[in-house]
Amino acid sequence: ELYNGKTKKMKITRKSLTPDRPTEKILELPIKPGFKPGTRITFSGEGDEIEPGVAEDIVFVIREKTHDRFVREGDDLHFRIKLRIADALCGFNRDIVMLDTEPRIKRLNQKTPVSNITTKVIAGEGMPISKQPGKKGDLIITYDVEFPKEELTEDQKERVRAAFPADDDMHV
Repeated sequence: ELYNGKTKKMKITRKSLTPDRPTEKILELPIKPGFKPGTRITFSGEGDEIEPGVAEDIVFVIREKTHDRFVREGDDLHFRIKLRIADALCGFNRDIVMLDTEPRIKRLNQKTPVSNITTKVIAGEGMPISKQPGKKGDLIITYDVEFPKEELTEDQKERVRAAFPADDDMHV
């Protein structure tokens, strides 16, 4: 809802001292794309009446739910890709399903090796910026390369070493 925006309806119950003022009311909260956690939406005079004709304000504070694939950091979205070591070395293709209302996929075609410290930034694919309609933060992709949990056999070690011949410049 914070990515695409939405009008959320909230039913409230309030104290009323004025006979023709209903005790229940439905308020419509305009959630703009990119609202940040802590954003306040205030409805003046819609709360409990403290004396006839004088009512308190109602304030809603935006909270952000944890997402199963993306982590928000300001206007940026972070996405983590788990990889086998072979894919990290040889390259891979991944489709990232974006958060738009219409299905949209960002295809990642990685041809060069990546590691646990590699970061890829895709500009303009993060969270919408609520105060700058049409602009978005960045999508930041990091990698979680899974190394073998067991010791490699001698044959596997020889094949890895053969695939990556020693470089004299690497000896310290």
